[in-house]
Amino acid sequence: MGNGLEKRKFQRLEYPLEVTVEIVSAGKAPKGSPLLHMKSRNISKAGICLESKALEIDGLNLLSGRPGARENHLHLLIGFIPDEPTFEATGEPCWYDVAQDAPELSYQIGIEFIDIRGDGRKQLERFLKHHKSDSVVGRLSDIMNFWKK
Repeated sequence: MGNGLEKRKFQRLEYPLEVTVEIVSAGKAPKGSPLLHMKSRNISKAGICLESKALEIDGLNLLSGRPGARENHLHLLIGFIPDEPTFEATGEPCWYDVAQDAPELSYQIGIEFIDIRGDGRKQLERFLKHHKSDSVVGRLSDIMNFWKK
């Protein structure tokens, strides 16, 4: 379980995204398992934090195996930018925590990207850069409006 003390390599962008997830056995190609629809809590160049109501889905525990060698990986599909191909990656669940701010039991699951397909890395960087500048401008505007009162 995460203790909130880990050192982060990359800045997180707090941004809710619709993420389509397929659980796959480590080292195997996606095989048509039921698709899950989750929301992200935040995202960075290295991974994504997903929110889920369960850690076990269809009898598969997302955290089976030891860290760095999980038995199950997640095939992730995310539509970052309209009119561009869907971002596609494979990720490994690294940690989980109970969401403290959720009205009902919910988990936050940290996923490290272990394989990003095609031009996905460039697409992710553009998305992060665009929304980071939006959030900085929005925060500055909020601060200025606060002091005008």
